[in-house]
Amino acid sequence: MSIGESPYECARRETKEEIDLELLDSDLHCFGYISEKSFEDSGHWLMFLFKCKPTIQQLPTAISEGSFGFFSRSEIDQLKIPASDRKLVWPYYDQYSDGFVGLRANCSSTNKLEIIEELKIDGS
Repeated sequence: MSIGESPYECARRETKEEIDLELLDSDLHCFGYISEKSFEDSGHWLMFLFKCKPTIQQLPTAISEGSFGFFSRSEIDQLKIPASDRKLVWPYYDQYSDGFVGLRANCSSTNKLEIIEELKIDGS
């Protein structure tokens, strides 16, 4: 945020840093945003969700943050990922990966996860 990086610039930079893949804006499809209030009771997040159009043929080298892996959609459901990702990211990816969705979520542990769909555009 301090350098004025756009969501696309951030996605391209993170992809380069984490898997050494250089992308153009046209290689990415932003299929949504999620505004998470009280994520794990530690802060607020604004996430932009991207689908990478080019396919990756081999596993990238592991980095200090972890290693990359290929998983089928059903295998993702078995991974240890944050519960909010399980409810906020993947079901919406399944439905809107070629469209766009805007979500607002209250993730406070003192309340049941509340998801408000602010905008939905079907990609078909």
